[in-house]
Amino acid sequence: MATVPVQRQQEESLQCPECGIPLLGKHCHECGGKPPNPHDLTIKHFLHEGLHEFTHLDSKIFRTLRMLILSPGTLSVEYLAGRKRRYVLPLRIFILAFAVNFFLYTRPGVALYDVHFLIASSAQGAAVETVLERAAQKRHMSKEAAFDRINEHWQHNASLFQLGDVFFFAFGLALINRRRYFGEHLVFSLHTVSFTLLYGAVTWLYYLRYGFKQNWELVLITLAVFGAYLWRAIPKMYGTRGWKALVKASLLVVCLELSRGFFVTFTMFLAFYQTFSK
Repeated sequence: MATVPVQRQQEESLQCPECGIPLLGKHCHECGGKPPNPHDLTIKHFLHEGLHEFTHLDSKIFRTLRMLILSPGTLSVEYLAGRKRRYVLPLRIFILAFAVNFFLYTRPGVALYDVHFLIASSAQGAAVETVLERAAQKRHMSKEAAFDRINEHWQHNASLFQLGDVFFFAFGLALINRRRYFGEHLVFSLHTVSFTLLYGAVTWLYYLRYGFKQNWELVLITLAVFGAYLWRAIPKMYGTRGWKALVKASLLVVCLELSRGFFVTFTMFLAFYQTFSK
């Protein structure tokens, strides 16, 4: 009895249930949708469909990550060429990379978005602590209460403005590579920043093991990795090759570091203002 309404709907409906376009066959020629069928309600079909969706999404993620890491620039070219279904969309892969990076850098030990960690790891940490403690006293707050409120605002701001460094880097791309739509720069920026965030997740393991301190060897390695990544990506995306591509890659590495530094600094000072402005 439960299947009768579905059967009746299938017999009477001549339109796609997804987009309303008249059907020319079993599946919609526009969106691929199909009318409901009693078979769709069986446990076997439900489990099969769920398994298919999971494995399809899983394969897309691994395919996208492999392309993002091992073939710089290719994902952007594929997306702009209209080949989108086989990969995770640029914004989604960025959100995934940001979420992983943000989760790691808010963990105890190497909590980048934590004023306690900032004070402990900075050469000017004692001076910063004194200034913040005085600001807390003026507002009749304990130091720990003020620090907790700063951290809450800081982490909220980092989530809220997570696309800030993406747009910053995209503007840098627009200045160096002209006569392209800004949307193209934005796609390339999403993929590039996603790579840097995933690379940051790897360096987090180093910081967790050896502590967060200035290590010029690691800094040079990071700059070399980003430079090599962009040097390989620029010819695919913008067609620039040879020494010109190397010069552009070097300039964009500086832009990447500035955008990331601006993002962290802006969200931090905004958290200070939100904590002590009232």
